[in-house]
Amino acid sequence: MKVIISLLSLCILLFVPLTAYADVIIEPENDFFKQHQNRIVYLGRSFSANGEDGSVFLKREPGSKNNTDTLQNGTVAYMQYSCLYDGDFWGFSLEYSGWVNLSEMLVLYDYVAFEEEYFDDLYIYTGDYADIKETKAALAWSWPGASAPLWTIEDLNTDNFRVAYAYTDDEGREWGFVTYLYGSRNVWFCLSDPLNRDILAFNPTPAPDIWESETAHIDIRQYIDEQKSETFMIVVIVCLVAALVVGTIVLIKIFWKPTKIEGESND
Repeated sequence: MKVIISLLSLCILLFVPLTAYADVIIEPENDFFKQHQNRIVYLGRSFSANGEDGSVFLKREPGSKNNTDTLQNGTVAYMQYSCLYDGDFWGFSLEYSGWVNLSEMLVLYDYVAFEEEYFDDLYIYTGDYADIKETKAALAWSWPGASAPLWTIEDLNTDNFRVAYAYTDDEGREWGFVTYLYGSRNVWFCLSDPLNRDILAFNPTPAPDIWESETAHIDIRQYIDEQKSETFMIVVIVCLVAALVVGTIVLIKIFWKPTKIEGESND
């Protein structure tokens, strides 16, 4: 019986990956997202529609013919997620509840684009936030040299202020990038002049440009094929184990005989 129990336990363990894979975290109400969430990456960037015919279509899923919405050229949409599907990058917009081929979109300049452009000039901040400690407030900027600040953060506690990396502009002003502070995400602060909103725009917003993925993606098509192959192998293994269990039970019934107790009567 121990053999049978061990084999049945093995069958249960073989099914664990399937149930674990099915237990995904639900975010957008989109079937494709739910089915392939572990192959979809966070993007978090704004794009402008740039279709050849003057508009672009959002789809229920990448590669689908079912349109959920239309964006006229120039319309800006925020893409929370992206995936690689059949060789093309697709972005998902929660606002429009659909997928759009990012080859038909232009990405807006933002903190990511600034980091890519000035990557070699970024460094670890080793200062003590002296100017911000004095003002206890600071202007948040999209990136150093942007056309205008975003907003002012007041009652700033430097105990919660963490600079991920810094940058020094041509005028010697030091800037710090902060990933999160009081609800503000991915913003820059002029550490040496925190409240100066009259800083000249030495890096004004450029025109939207073609997007190139800066994040590793795995093609959904390839993933689907791999999943089918893995599922088939699991089914084969489970069937073989089940056949082994049944065969073991049959053999036990055929060959196993109760041990006769010595002196026991046959009557």
